[in-house]
Amino acid sequence: MVFASLLAVSPTYIIRLIIDAIVQKNLSTNSLIEFMLSFALIIILSYLTEAIWTFFLFTGSYDLQKELRTNLMTHFLKMGAPFFHRFKTGDLITRSTDDVNVMGMTVGYGLMVFLNTSLYLTFIILMMIVTVSWKLTLFALLPMPILAYFIFKWGTQVDAKFTEAQNSVSEMNSEVLEIVDGQRVVRAFGLEDEMTKKFEDKVLKSRIQNDIVSELDSRFMPLITIVLAISYIFSFGLGSYLVAQQQISIGAMISFQVYLTMIVWPMISAGDLVNTMQQGAASWRRINQVLQASDNLELPSNCELQHIESINFSDFHFSYEHNGRQILDGINLSIKSGQVIGIVGKTGSGKTTLLRQLGHRYPYSNELPFINGNTITSYRTFDLRAKIAEVPQEHTLFSRTIRENLLFGDSNATDNQLWQALKMACLDDDIKRMKDGLDTLVGEKGISLSGGQKQRLSLARAFLRKSEVLILDDALSAVDAKTEQTIIDNLKSKITTKISLIVSHRLSAVSAADLIIVLDEGKVTQSGSHQALIHKPGWYQEQYHHQQIKEARKFDNHH
Repeated sequence: MVFASLLAVSPTYIIRLIIDAIVQKNLSTNSLIEFMLSFALIIILSYLTEAIWTFFLFTGSYDLQKELRTNLMTHFLKMGAPFFHRFKTGDLITRSTDDVNVMGMTVGYGLMVFLNTSLYLTFIILMMIVTVSWKLTLFALLPMPILAYFIFKWGTQVDAKFTEAQNSVSEMNSEVLEIVDGQRVVRAFGLEDEMTKKFEDKVLKSRIQNDIVSELDSRFMPLITIVLAISYIFSFGLGSYLVAQQQISIGAMISFQVYLTMIVWPMISAGDLVNTMQQGAASWRRINQVLQASDNLELPSNCELQHIESINFSDFHFSYEHNGRQILDGINLSIKSGQVIGIVGKTGSGKTTLLRQLGHRYPYSNELPFINGNTITSYRTFDLRAKIAEVPQEHTLFSRTIRENLLFGDSNATDNQLWQALKMACLDDDIKRMKDGLDTLVGEKGISLSGGQKQRLSLARAFLRKSEVLILDDALSAVDAKTEQTIIDNLKSKITTKISLIVSHRLSAVSAADLIIVLDEGKVTQSGSHQALIHKPGWYQEQYHHQQIKEARKFDNHH
């Protein structure tokens, strides 16, 4: 860039020499050829050096964008649930796309403008001072401090307003995601017009914020044009006087005007530079805020977890940071390898929260669960989660084929193993009836599958994982009783997991468990086998009789 800047100002000096030679009537054919050859060589070298440094600068810009996006995605995948309570999905998307693009522009175009504005401008001014006149240079540049004052004053406003504009875009993106995800509910309740109006308000707010940024941007160019015009008038007036006084030559006067013309691009760039840098600073703060944000989870140790032989909760209490209410209250539970544990209770009693403690999803309140007699944070988080296969209440399916969704459970599984897992989840017949079989696209979030098919596909994926602990969080709620029983039988006879934890509202799903616990407002109110609990007065017995009556009515209605 230094070399390119030096070359860029050299042709003007050659023009000055040619003009002075013409005025002095001593321009020969040989000297003209020398001037022309020098001129051509400088232009070629200038082109090559400019192309080389620009290429490396912009490839560096793209490398930075790649690195930022990779760092952001890596960070997202490492973060626990509290992080995603703090940042909305639409906001994270905006920071990972728009803000990263702005950072790329800042270090690409912005750095190019900075080098042009600093190095190039410096060389031009030096040539004006050294080869023409320092007095003329000083006089011509008198209006420049006014330009500098307004550039930096308005540039500060651009920073603040651009941050507000990006925040409004984040809100708009979040609104889009929510509307798309909930479009069935919106249509079912006839709220299309109302949601459209709300979205229009978000779009209008975003437009207004961006209009403010555009208005600030538009101030720079007219101001630069006016200041440069004043500089031309000053330089031409004083330059004419100096020529008349024979203090500078006509060639020097003409070259000075060319130099002043060359200042136009760096001065215009100065406005762009401040604007670009301020936007880049705002975007970097937003990106860095995400990268520096933590999920506040306890740091794990570096011990390797070979096998899970036991899981223990001892007088365990838990509450979520964002609401402070005690969700689990004094849980005592001991689970050994080879056991199937059933967890039942009313809605909101803490069943899912209890299961989440094993994956270390949220910061622990006080006590910690124990694995093999050691606290759960004694082991590497990756080792711990690798030993657990979970089918949550909300099934996450990717917009890919059935085969690709299954391979998340075991990336090396053969088609035969995939079909075996589907059979254990009672989904193989459904897939065989589909035109493309395993290559059937499930659509975004599995939209082309029914609720029961989504559940069973998630189950098959978990079965493929062959983990030591299998967690089923109400994972059989969308299947009929017969299919549920078949899956439970397969679970007992064909799945090799050492520990199974099953949460269900249907007692038939946990009737074969070694131990069943009943949760009520975060406390274990009953525990024991199915046979013991149905003969003991309490919630389990009441629920059992209620479901028996319900099944009997279904049978009578069927016949």
